[in-house]
Amino acid sequence: MTGLVYKEWKQNRWFILSMIPCGFAPLLALLLLREQITSVDNIALRIGGLIAGFLAAGALQLLVLRGDDRKLWGYWITATPEGYKGFLRLKYEMIFAMVVVFLFSLQCVDRGYCAVAADMGITEIEEVSGIAVPLCFVQILSRAIDIPFVYRFGSKKGSIIKMIFMVTGAVAISVLMILNAEHFDTIIEMCKKVFNVQNSSLILSVCLVVCLALYYLSYRITCRLYLKGVEQYDH
Repeated sequence: MTGLVYKEWKQNRWFILSMIPCGFAPLLALLLLREQITSVDNIALRIGGLIAGFLAAGALQLLVLRGDDRKLWGYWITATPEGYKGFLRLKYEMIFAMVVVFLFSLQCVDRGYCAVAADMGITEIEEVSGIAVPLCFVQILSRAIDIPFVYRFGSKKGSIIKMIFMVTGAVAISVLMILNAEHFDTIIEMCKKVFNVQNSSLILSVCLVVCLALYYLSYRITCRLYLKGVEQYDH
């Protein structure tokens, strides 16, 4: 396993370390677009930078899977003592660690910015890092969907098949929403009662448990699909 860890670090260290500058995206947005700031709070601009950093981090997380969809590599890793399950476990752990590094970097930068603003007497500044936690849950769930498709169908074909599934799901959800449009007000009121400030800690805890459970389930699914995918890789 030590050899696999070294190989992954050597091959993907820049992608892993790039999670740190992705956390600086809100601050970078302020520096690049400071002439566009019309209010002291500038929270909208910082949220935009946060979302940009979130998207960039997600794309970089997928790049660590690049090159794994090769038939020769698949057969070789299967024959090693760790086996393909150890290899896949390492990939899942590495991507999860990247999400954590991104979140940690973002929290440090945002709180540091707010602390400096407070020292300068600017009290209107609000933290946006609280939004980062739900976004990181979305990242975990997104990777839980992406990884099985990559290892089952390969990077290119997997992306196409995943897109087909997502479009089909989006159409189905849209149809259901149209058919149940008269119940929207009731649903919104229920959401307001459940998702309030008093329940925020409980909701985040439940979401974390659900995300981790689905992430582990994704790992188990990928383990079952991996050898079938290796047999169909082009090279």
